[in-house]
Amino acid sequence: MARPSSKKPSAPRGRSAKPSKRTSKGRAPRRQADAASTSTPEAAKGQQGQRIGLLIDADNVSHQHLPTLRRFIGETPIASARAYGDFQGRLSGWRAAAQDWPELELVDQRSYTPGKNAADMRLTIDAVKLMAGANPPTTLIFVTNDSDFTPVVEDAKRLGVRIVVMGERTHKALRSTAHHYLNLSELRARMDAEEAAKSDPRAALALLAQAIRELTPKTKVKALELLAAFEQKLPDLRFGDARPARPAQPPREPKPAREPRGQRPERKEAANREARAAAEAHAFQANSEAIERRQQLLARQDIIDALVDVATGLAPEGEWMKVEIIKKFLLQEHPGLEANAPRYAKFYRMLEDTGRFEVQLQGSTVMAKLKPGADGAPQSAQPGA
Repeated sequence: MARPSSKKPSAPRGRSAKPSKRTSKGRAPRRQADAASTSTPEAAKGQQGQRIGLLIDADNVSHQHLPTLRRFIGETPIASARAYGDFQGRLSGWRAAAQDWPELELVDQRSYTPGKNAADMRLTIDAVKLMAGANPPTTLIFVTNDSDFTPVVEDAKRLGVRIVVMGERTHKALRSTAHHYLNLSELRARMDAEEAAKSDPRAALALLAQAIRELTPKTKVKALELLAAFEQKLPDLRFGDARPARPAQPPREPKPAREPRGQRPERKEAANREARAAAEAHAFQANSEAIERRQQLLARQDIIDALVDVATGLAPEGEWMKVEIIKKFLLQEHPGLEANAPRYAKFYRMLEDTGRFEVQLQGSTVMAKLKPGADGAPQSAQPGA
């Protein structure tokens, strides 16, 4: 009698033998549902006199929640407010959104190694630094959906720091570890509803009507309390424009346009001469200022050496790099250098005037690279026009 074969059937040719991501019923896995808030905004805000540290994981939280976060914090003093991510890449929308919040610092962190989230590491390190500082915050707000921050949240709680986690699909482990969890979408809806209620005239009129009903000798004190509440609502009322709209006037017939008067030839020629003279004077002044500015720059060898040093550290010789990146690292690595530097409206003009860089426009981005030998001994350059 033949024994049954113990070999597993091979996968059909042309198809992958990898297991399917679908469930046993043939359905694709559902997206993780939003996690409802476990605290009220009033409880999460805490008492007065606290200092807040705000740490935002921009990789998995939308920048559209920034107005909600700012309204929630209000006038509470901020020890530190930072968002972490690659803001030069797919998170570029954060730069425009953060302009309305000057206290928020965007920490541009790229992941140089595949599979490693450098932004998460940087956020964790900064959280530890804040707690170990001379004047640590009393409340730390983590805006994230990632459970990887659970260990640092546990350490912060042991040090007596209040922890508030805010997100939408935040992992259960992180939500249960924090003191308070707020769903950002729920928080925005609640704050919008409260703002609308303040300006609703019906609520104030209802108080007035109730106060009138209470105007009897037995309830006079209650009526006075209701009237006081009504007066507090008056500044927030918006009744709209009660003036009746003006009736539409019949359209008037347009007046015939006047024919332009002919200009005398001698006056026209004189006007042209004056315009040419003004343009030549402006060009001469601009050229003189450019020559003087370049001479001032060439006399500042410390600025030129700093520019070359920053560019050498960013890219090897002959490789193009963004001009805005050079400026950013120059301000970081050499703070205060621009205090008495020549004033340039365009930073790439300064790079050109050093004689050490080649500058060109690639698409809509200004790029620059070091000239051969620019990272060595200083080159002599004579100021020109």
